[in-house]
Amino acid sequence: QSPAPVDVITYRLNNQMMYVPPAKNFDQAVTFARSAFEGDLTGIDKNRISFSLNVLANGKQNSVGISRVAWSTIMSRLAQYEIIDVHIQP
Repeated sequence: QSPAPVDVITYRLNNQMMYVPPAKNFDQAVTFARSAFEGDLTGIDKNRISFSLNVLANGKQNSVGISRVAWSTIMSRLAQYEIIDVHIQP
């Protein structure tokens, strides 16, 4: 039996976490992040918002950025409630 589709993931910004639906594409992810963190992301240019996942590789936790072109592939492999970090680039 295949696992149930993921319908909720978690965005984290500045140690604050919010549940959001998985975005179909990068632009929708930015929209969801702006909605979830209005106070922090209002007025921030959408090109400055980026996302990453923490992964375990060789016994170490690493932060791996999610590119625009990889977004839908990454979303299809996430677990329910998985945490995606939101970043504001300089």
